[in-house]
Amino acid sequence: RTARVLEPGMVITVEPGCYFSEALLLPALQDPVKAKFLVKEAVLSYMGFGGVRIEDNVVVTEGGSESLTQVPRTCEEIEAVMAGAPWP
Repeated sequence: RTARVLEPGMVITVEPGCYFSEALLLPALQDPVKAKFLVKEAVLSYMGFGGVRIEDNVVVTEGGSESLTQVPRTCEEIEAVMAGAPWP
């Protein structure tokens, strides 16, 4: 989150994430208004997982942005690196 006006040359970190928080999800599963948007069995199966966040450092350009992050992205790339393949 930033309230600044982004200008070319600025570098920012983009941090999307998905977290399985018991403090938030267990009450939501009990709330009929919220529970209709959740698949209880799927949510519970991930409850002990914690979550995941994928960070990217990007530089703001005149026409948008350019990623500075060079990491494996696909399941195949990640599994290959975990098995000892070179970093992409």
